[in-house]
Amino acid sequence: MRKRIRRIGVFQTAKLSSVLYGAMGFLAVPFILVASMLAPRSTGLTGLGLGVIGSLMLPVIYAVFGFIFTALACAVYIIAASAFGGIEFELEDVPPRAGATY
Repeated sequence: MRKRIRRIGVFQTAKLSSVLYGAMGFLAVPFILVASMLAPRSTGLTGLGLGVIGSLMLPVIYAVFGFIFTALACAVYIIAASAFGGIEFELEDVPPRAGATY
């Protein structure tokens, strides 16, 4: 059976995307902290201090920009899908696996 995605919920998709991007930002935190500890020391806000601040801000920045750009992508998709048609896909019934509990 053929189906077509005509519209994507902009806010819901962007909200979920911001959570995913924020989680990806947390994955980068250990790398930022290690790099900041290995950076040469100098005066001012550099090295470990900047690394700690950056590691605290990165997940938030990822989440905010993930929300914004996903919302824009959804809006562009809605416009393009109304002009050219949405993404088409086919669905098929899959028998349950043996021992599945769902």
